[in-house]
Amino acid sequence: MIKYVIFITFLIAGLIAVESRAQEIEAHVSVNMEQIPQEFRVSVNSIAGDIERYLNSQRFTSIEWEGPRIPVDLSIALTGGSRNVYSAQLFIASKRFIAGTEGGQSITLRLLDKTWSFEYNMGANHSYNPQRYDPFTTLLDFYMLLIIGFDLDTYNELDGTLVYEKAKLLTAMASTYNADGWETISNPGEFTRYNFINELTSFRFDGFRKLITSYYVDGLDLMNKDREQALDNLAFVIQEMADFKRNKLVEQSIIIQAFFEAKSLELAETFKGYTKHPSVFKDLIYLDPTNTAVYDDTQKGK
Repeated sequence: MIKYVIFITFLIAGLIAVESRAQEIEAHVSVNMEQIPQEFRVSVNSIAGDIERYLNSQRFTSIEWEGPRIPVDLSIALTGGSRNVYSAQLFIASKRFIAGTEGGQSITLRLLDKTWSFEYNMGANHSYNPQRYDPFTTLLDFYMLLIIGFDLDTYNELDGTLVYEKAKLLTAMASTYNADGWETISNPGEFTRYNFINELTSFRFDGFRKLITSYYVDGLDLMNKDREQALDNLAFVIQEMADFKRNKLVEQSIIIQAFFEAKSLELAETFKGYTKHPSVFKDLIYLDPTNTAVYDDTQKGK
């Protein structure tokens, strides 16, 4: 009997461990209510906890997720509310663990979505259903799929493709409801959900996605073993990214914008004092002109 109880205990523990590994996201959520009237705030007191529970208890893909969950920080600023209908801006930052470091992490994506309208009811039960449009959960699902796909791309070339395709299906479904933020018509280079997922699923950008893989595998993951070689590899990756932009694009790229929005400070810190290939700073400024001053200071050792 004792052996039977022990067996059952280990079986349950094993099942819990498998379920834990299968879930991809470890989300932390904060909510700012300063822009909505005081009388509406009571109704959304539990929204941060509800979103955390939803995101952390779902499986967004069929992948057997064996590594650590992806750390994701969500900051929500409620901008309006009336009768359980709210508008908000959503800021998301995801991270990726770096090989050879104890808890070392690198920001993979930093995204700001300014258009989110939804109905929220305290205590409502939310479940992941990619076949159903829900103004509250579909946007969260979309960005979690983007984050998972991007994370997969940082380990192996184009591994995120199937996950990006799932996100694209969500975009197509949501656009049929004429909801704000899901429009399929926009200016080239404009940061929209539709434009972003279209680039991520377009073969035209496969070359840049492969360079993102190299940035992590041949650069950041190698840094603790052979820093000099890792820096040279990163300088080469940046050069190849600049060549990609120069030779393959005729318009602004959402992927390139998003990549350097997440990476500018990391790149500045990484290349501080680097003199072997000074052309890397010229390439960085070409790729990310918004942060020209950052790269200029880095080249000067500031």
